Amino acid sequence: MENSLYFSHVIENEYNQNFLYNLEQYCVHHSFEQVYVLNAPLGKKYTYDYQDRAIVILSPKHKIMFVNLDTKEKEFERYYEDFIEDLGTISDTFEYKEAIGRPREWKSSNTVNFCSDKYNSIDEMFEDNKIFGKEQRINEFLISLLIGSINDIEKKGVEVPDTVLDKIKKNIILFDGNQTRFIFQEFNSKTVSIQGLSGTGKTELLLHKLKELYINNEDVKIFFTCHNIALANYLKEKTKDFFNFMKVNKQIDWDSSLWIAHAWGSGTRHNSGLYSYLCSFYNAPFHKYNKFIEDNYHFMFSNLLKHINNIDENDFDYALDYILIDERQDFPSVFFDLCAKVARHKVYIAGDIFQDIFDKNKNEEVSVDIILNRCYRTDPRTLMFAHALGLGLFEQKKLNWFSDEYWNNLGYNIKRNSNNEVILSREPVRRFNDPDLDAIESVVIENDTTIGKIIEIIKNLKTVHNDLKADDLAIILVDENRNEIFSYMDKLTMRIGEEIGWACNRAIESKMKISDQIFVTNPNNVKGLEFPFVICVTSEIKDTYKYRNTIYTMLSRSFIQSYLLVGSNKNLLPNLEGLKIINNTRTIVCMEPTQSEKEEILTDLLTFNTESTKSYEDFLDEIFNELKINEKEEREQLIKGIQAFNIPQFDKEKTVQFIRINRDFTQNG
Repeated sequence: MENSLYFSHVIENEYNQNFLYNLEQYCVHHSFEQVYVLNAPLGKKYTYDYQDRAIVILSPKHKIMFVNLDTKEKEFERYYEDFIEDLGTISDTFEYKEAIGRPREWKSSNTVNFCSDKYNSIDEMFEDNKIFGKEQRINEFLISLLIGSINDIEKKGVEVPDTVLDKIKKNIILFDGNQTRFIFQEFNSKTVSIQGLSGTGKTELLLHKLKELYINNEDVKIFFTCHNIALANYLKEKTKDFFNFMKVNKQIDWDSSLWIAHAWGSGTRHNSGLYSYLCSFYNAPFHKYNKFIEDNYHFMFSNLLKHINNIDENDFDYALDYILIDERQDFPSVFFDLCAKVARHKVYIAGDIFQDIFDKNKNEEVSVDIILNRCYRTDPRTLMFAHALGLGLFEQKKLNWFSDEYWNNLGYNIKRNSNNEVILSREPVRRFNDPDLDAIESVVIENDTTIGKIIEIIKNLKTVHNDLKADDLAIILVDENRNEIFSYMDKLTMRIGEEIGWACNRAIESKMKISDQIFVTNPNNVKGLEFPFVICVTSEIKDTYKYRNTIYTMLSRSFIQSYLLVGSNKNLLPNLEGLKIINNTRTIVCMEPTQSEKEEILTDLLTFNTESTKSYEDFLDEIFNELKINEKEEREQLIKGIQAFNIPQFDKEKTVQFIRINRDFTQNG
């Protein structure tokens, strides 16, 4: 696997070959350091006469190093001055100049140029060019300009932040090597796929790729799509804001050069979705949603592809130049075959490698060009615990287990002891340049779900972080009983107002973040959001697949710290012990399932996946049939009772229990 922090955009030649080899070897042994190697700014059409004989090394905490690989000093000096001048122009374009000044103000302190033979080793070169404090921060802004990872400098500022919260809020975002590779590297394959954990910036990368494709190609036709209508609408608005922020001068020509819509669409509005657009373009029949068809997506995409494949080669034309797809996991494989058929040049796909941790197909081989497994948002300890809790790794019965290759893809190194014990570890990740974060417990578990405990936590957070704001905090009520959630939320928001003096945003109703208000919600409204602190409240650690996936997702929403408040002792002790080991050793230590246990897990997963494809109506019908409840009127009364008592959907155990109690009560009166 490539070093995810190392990126080179330099073509090897006789001048740079040896130096690049030594530099790459250095990066192999210093895999925690970000290093970029360029000879011109990325994404800009700057060229220099001398660029084949020089390289520029970018690394946070170091000066920008210009290295002369030949002996021509005047030509190299001209290259250096021209490069600095162009960097100043880019700084001006993105309005960095007012904050960091003109090149003459940062050139001597933040850049250096020298011949390749000046140092005896790469180690000596890096050691000699370290910088600190404000210069280090300015350096990161300069790097962001050169690699296209543009930050809002007005909000983040050049002064070094003092507090933990301020460091997080003003953190300078830099693409890592794999992220940069996806945007700027040329790939041989027609379909280019990235898979990553949540928080690795997949959607943001698609926006950067979209920008590069749109501004660098004349008369281009690009379709950006996803499964969900709401997400598609969000992406359309996000693209407009992103293009404005990135100073894209080319006007967006909607529904002519650029389409952003969900994958389906309407038969009467050809631009409303990718499928409707393609049906119109190729004069193919449009299939509406049909509840009697098991997999509508597979059916309609397969039929459309069959129709297109039957077009005579001489009459065939490409409908689009590029297609970008977000949320890969929502689509069948035939969809990607269809996109590859109708796109002239490339199809770019982004998916979540851990979106559904209980997918029976996780160990199937999937063609992936770039894996993003370094999560810069969530503390590695939090991520490890969330994974472990979601998969039941600390419990006797695991809910899932992965192959070694898949563990590696998730960013884990795996070791085994002789007693079937497995040790999972992760490489350190540069997050906020703040070693003080290690002193903070990333996950805190409390066997207490009272409102008083939440009030206590908020008061403690305010004491420790005197710059804490209400919107730095999310409180997530994980359980599904809506009546209990609303009752608890009413009491909680009232107590917070009375004792803390903060307003609460009931996101279950507002469906958005609101400044200066605590975000209080159920899990349905947290997707894509992130907070410095998260408090998750649950009655018990349940054994259902849906619940474990939810609790994993909720815990990993935090930047700094997640609290898990649990009412019952069920499954609590082994997870407390597992968390202690994570905090002490930065590893997950658990027992690997035996072969028979792995087979049992697979059986359970197959059952779960089969069940999850059913409608809720079919689910209830099967239970009624099993319990020999055949009368239509009795079924309807039981369904009303199930709904009235908020029995969680697809929870077979609780549904059967409710039905039996209800029937016993009715019959015995």
